[in-house]
Amino acid sequence: MSTSEKRLHSEASRLAHFMGLPRWSEIDDLRLVERVERGFPTKTAEIIVRRVDPEGTYLQVTDIIPRATYHRRKDGSLTKDQSEKVLALSRVFAEVMRQYKDQTSAATLFLMRTHPLLGGRSPFDVSNESTAGADLVLKVLARAEAGVAV
Repeated sequence: MSTSEKRLHSEASRLAHFMGLPRWSEIDDLRLVERVERGFPTKTAEIIVRRVDPEGTYLQVTDIIPRATYHRRKDGSLTKDQSEKVLALSRVFAEVMRQYKDQTSAATLFLMRTHPLLGGRSPFDVSNESTAGADLVLKVLARAEAGVAV
């Protein structure tokens, strides 16, 4: 997506694009909420994992969705709760990729390395636990971007 295209789309549509959702350019905040309520396609979890770790060296889709659930729903949709989790992780992953200028190795290293502001836990582990955890990681990223010591 070119810089001029990025300016034309909302944050919701940019996130939908990152997640590989069909018709992403038409998605606004309300449509994104509706998509969560209906459940994202299971492949959405695969897409976001591959965006940050294309080789699957550190992250697997089963780190986000339990293995049995993933295989049971592989050709279907995620539940609302699973979709909310994927959305929260997508926000974190997309921001990490933006700040690391799409350098997947650096982004993955940040996500998997323990961080002192997260109680010695990794940003991925904190984000993967809850939306509140994802919000906390986004705050740490915002502080880093603002130049505040992290």
